[in-house]
Amino acid sequence: MRNYTLLHFNVARPVGPFSIDTEEARYFFKEMRALFERGDLHDGLHWHRHGMRAADGRELSPIEIADLSTDGTGNPHIYTLAGWRSAHDLHQFVYRDPHHVENMKRLRHWVDRTHGANMVMWWADKDTRISADMAWERLLRLRTEGPTPHAFNLTQRFEPPSITCVA
Repeated sequence: MRNYTLLHFNVARPVGPFSIDTEEARYFFKEMRALFERGDLHDGLHWHRHGMRAADGRELSPIEIADLSTDGTGNPHIYTLAGWRSAHDLHQFVYRDPHHVENMKRLRHWVDRTHGANMVMWWADKDTRISADMAWERLLRLRTEGPTPHAFNLTQRFEPPSITCVA
């Protein structure tokens, strides 16, 4: 039997003027560090990484992020890409961890949700390497096609692929 990992990609696109010096951005980045230190202790989280994409899809370097200042148009997408043991583990962390729930409430006014889903999940072999571009394509697929085994959400989940043996 193969070992699968539940991959999860979520994006947050800030609304309004953005720089790393805005109050919400300072809070977000401070709390994100603390939150994922907690996540590292969660048995169901295998790995995670974070980044920021410009509106044109380019990955931003730390220097570009530090220099970024917008008037609210062309804001970047801040993303998390992670591997989980199960949807239950992801759900427990996202919706049951008091620290994460409080942060989502505090920042819900700061995240643009006008483009549809901001989180997507899918199953992959445990050793599969995933790029942010690949994950972004999954999110776009969820937005256009709705939940499928290829790209789904916590509301409509799919089980890991089954392996058929031929003797």
